Amino acid sequence: MALFRPLVLMYHAVSDDWDDPLAVRIGEFEEQLRRLVDRGFRGATAAEVVRGARDRRLLHVTFDDGFRSVENGLPILERLELPATIFACSDLAAEGLPLRVAELEHGTSLEERNTLTWDRFRELTKSPFVAVGSHTQSHAHLTQLSAEDLARELRGSKEAIEAELQQTCDVVAYPYGEHDERVRKAAAAAGYDLGFAAPGRSLNFDVLELPRTGLWRNESRRRFDAKTRLSVRVARELGLTPTRGSTR
Repeated sequence: MALFRPLVLMYHAVSDDWDDPLAVRIGEFEEQLRRLVDRGFRGATAAEVVRGARDRRLLHVTFDDGFRSVENGLPILERLELPATIFACSDLAAEGLPLRVAELEHGTSLEERNTLTWDRFRELTKSPFVAVGSHTQSHAHLTQLSAEDLARELRGSKEAIEAELQQTCDVVAYPYGEHDERVRKAAAAAGYDLGFAAPGRSLNFDVLELPRTGLWRNESRRRFDAKTRLSVRVARELGLTPTRGSTR
């Protein structure tokens, strides 16, 4: 039985000011990553965690949605030498438009939902610790799309990122964590080598359904330490409630 052992973290925003579950405070973000480094984790790129799928000490950091506040966390990643992938919605990046989806229309700050522009992405990818992947064109619910629209969301984003940044884009993260066999096949057909899910499968893992551990504002240390243990991740996938280190 194949078991994916590396740890891939899923963040969204890094902001002290945005009081929303998506926005981890800057201090929290740094503390969490330092705790992992102190536990023996070492940074790896997206491709490296797949090549080292048996190594439980590999760590990769991801950010969904491409919010501008991600920049608050990048100096911390560089100091700790932890590679990260920022997943961009290509339709938003030309002007750095805010992410406007129904799930966020509950009085949260529109300014905090502003996204990175292509110019900022170009600057950020000069760092060896930053890569950009696809989060589709518009942050669509992929499982609900027609075959034509699904292909457009996946191919269009990949093509836009490659044209704007002049680098290969072969990694996608599924918006809302939503995917199924049809979506994964469409991702492969669009030219993606890796697909990140939330949470995804650790047991008998698929490179187009790689598991991630989501982190949110106000995670306690105990909860964070539990969520990032391999045993707890696998137990959750099996539908088991661990007797120790529970995240509840």
